[in-house]
Amino acid sequence: MPDDHPDAEPTSFGWCHGAAGTSLLFAALDRAGLEEVGGRTPAEWHDDCLRSVRTSGLPARVRPGFWDNDGRCCGTAGVGGVLLTTVDTDWAVRLGDALLERAVEDGAGLCWRFAAADAGPEGLPPGIGWMQGAAGIAAYLLRLDAVLAGARPTEPTLDWWWAVS
Repeated sequence: MPDDHPDAEPTSFGWCHGAAGTSLLFAALDRAGLEEVGGRTPAEWHDDCLRSVRTSGLPARVRPGFWDNDGRCCGTAGVGGVLLTTVDTDWAVRLGDALLERAVEDGAGLCWRFAAADAGPEGLPPGIGWMQGAAGIAAYLLRLDAVLAGARPTEPTLDWWWAVS
């Protein structure tokens, strides 16, 4: 949404542009051995980023323009993936449940619709891709299921292997 749009959020919480993804920067700096950033440890910055995500209100769709995306890039699946790297399975399950509730049956399976400022009330057509489609969402749900079955939650993924130990 453009910054001058009346419904624009002043803060982003997603993986690609927001606090969830930014938290991985600080996790990577911590892993690299950096002791301080702006007078604080990278771990403190990391924790603050994730605290802002946890207290943001997501995954609720509070109003139009607030959390209208479930994809891996800017939405629920990406945030859930980051939370799995922190072993926060309760939150990760809540995000997974929201994804399942928002799934749309289309006869051949499930898909998800995404909002966009210029897409109208129906949103964007369902996608199949990794970042903004069913592939990325399904990957998150499969990873969540594996974690709940006992897999190591901090297993590195291609998206953020450099940020987890």
